[in-house]
Amino acid sequence: MSSSAQLATSAAPTSNSSNLDMTLAYHLDIVIIIVILLFALLNVPRAVARFANSSERFRGYLLRYVPLRHKSRINLNTQSIYLYSDPEKSAIDLNDSSEGCTTTFKALPALPTQPLGITTNGSPSGGQKLVHMPMLSSLVHPVTNILSRSVHEGYTVGQVLLMAGYAAMVFYCGFYKSNPFSDPLRAGWVVTSQIPFVYIFASKNNLVGALVGVGYEKLNYLHRLIGRLLVVGANVHAIGYVYKWSLAGQLSTELAQPYIRWAFVALVCVDLLGFGSLQFVRSKSYNLFIITHVLGSFVFLFAVCYHSHACIPYIAVASAFYGLDHLIRLVKTRITTATLRPIPELGLTRVEIPSLNSGWRAGQHVRLRVLSTGMGFFGLTEVHPFTIANVERTEEGMVLMCKKAGRWTTKMYELSATAKYGEQGREVGKNVRVMVEGPYGGVGNTVISSYSGALFVAGGSGITFALSAVQELVRLGNDSSVRTIDIVWSIPDAASLTPMIPLFTSFIEQSTSARLRVFVFYTRASKGSFQGMYLPPGVTLAPGRPKAVKYLDDVVTSTQSVGGATGVFVGVCGPPALARDVAGIVRVFDVHRKRMVGGIELHEEVFGW
Repeated sequence: MSSSAQLATSAAPTSNSSNLDMTLAYHLDIVIIIVILLFALLNVPRAVARFANSSERFRGYLLRYVPLRHKSRINLNTQSIYLYSDPEKSAIDLNDSSEGCTTTFKALPALPTQPLGITTNGSPSGGQKLVHMPMLSSLVHPVTNILSRSVHEGYTVGQVLLMAGYAAMVFYCGFYKSNPFSDPLRAGWVVTSQIPFVYIFASKNNLVGALVGVGYEKLNYLHRLIGRLLVVGANVHAIGYVYKWSLAGQLSTELAQPYIRWAFVALVCVDLLGFGSLQFVRSKSYNLFIITHVLGSFVFLFAVCYHSHACIPYIAVASAFYGLDHLIRLVKTRITTATLRPIPELGLTRVEIPSLNSGWRAGQHVRLRVLSTGMGFFGLTEVHPFTIANVERTEEGMVLMCKKAGRWTTKMYELSATAKYGEQGREVGKNVRVMVEGPYGGVGNTVISSYSGALFVAGGSGITFALSAVQELVRLGNDSSVRTIDIVWSIPDAASLTPMIPLFTSFIEQSTSARLRVFVFYTRASKGSFQGMYLPPGVTLAPGRPKAVKYLDDVVTSTQSVGGATGVFVGVCGPPALARDVAGIVRVFDVHRKRMVGGIELHEEVFGW
């Protein structure tokens, strides 16, 4: 047999193997896209219902300023309790029930009404009936009860099954008629096929999230899963070739090849990304996580292209989504002046941005960067997410409440404590330049005002989610279908309630179409903490931890009594343990009563994602 014939014979299996590798990688991507489209199809009815409400069509995308027809101010300064309380009244007696409390606050300015419908200038107008579409979980109770059960580190059964199915498809393509030691090329092709998805799920302006109706933060667990699979696959691919070359005595020769050097550059980037993504690194050195992610993800794309030209189509797709995401983020970024005010009772910094007063929905968050030397050099580079704490179109503009929870937020609190004072000695706050990016996240295609009842459970600074949602419901008045609203707030010290009383009072006084109650629980407090505190009717304060099941039962009963049948919305915002408790209560709640009120639907905003 001639040498050319021998080469042709030996090359044939390699060529066939390479074609199979490419085909499997291609088919894997097709299957993943089909699964995403199936989830998107399930979301279509809720998306149609949301955008059928004209007031929802143009909100939640771009922050902006609009002139106000009605000016109102809801005062949340730390001294606001003393501005509206009657010092002649005695302090509340904790041994008595709150039903005996009398209102000791002057009326706050009314929230400007904002009925539904869109006028020519973009402001809502009334006369439109709300369209409500229940979640699938409200229609298939037994299945969703199982899928929503928490199993490990906050992951639900449904999420675990989805991750297991995704990993199974990847491993199937990696091992089908292949051995990673004899055919390391297969692992390379499987890794390459996942590059577009790891970038898509990492983007803040997430295409998949838009299709399935959830924020990018709700899909971040898939980004982490795919990233880990990519790290493992890339190392298997590299180790397999090193093993193969070592056996053949070609290691030094192969390592001298330029395309192999670029392969190791890509491998180093992948391993740095994997190391920087560890929870330990994220919590101990957030800047290291950011640096490795920004530089690693950028250099990785170039290195893979130089390593193998066959990877360019996948890299092009990933680069397109990566570039589009950053372009949209640039469009959604505003640099403006904000006023920082410390609120010692809550241990947080209140951030007011008057130049941004429109463009968000209740429950959405923004990414904040403080452009002040008082934050330190590394503090200038950090961006942190915060839930917007108020409804749009108010005189304060956007309001954020940033709890001291780490080095960066502590520095911001200390910066706010250097506030200036006006002519009469009243605190006017510390003005700083800030960069605001958003809005992001929120309740997706859910329209809270289309439900019959609403329960908000919050822990600590998680009250921000409830504040924005309740303000919106109060503002809508009769144009909202909600007739029962309960807020359950758990705080460490009863003094944390002090600066919030005027706002809660205003909510209760102005909620003419819905019964609104606020239940506050404190876990650590002495009786001296209540000096000068007065509670209006509708606000109760009690020691201990709240029993959320009792308040859910109350909301469901009240909703049934007024004939509501469009469901009960339950929103929880706080630590993971609180979210798990509330999710468990919703899951095991009586199925018959769920059906009677049109279903109970849960939205979670958990700290620490």
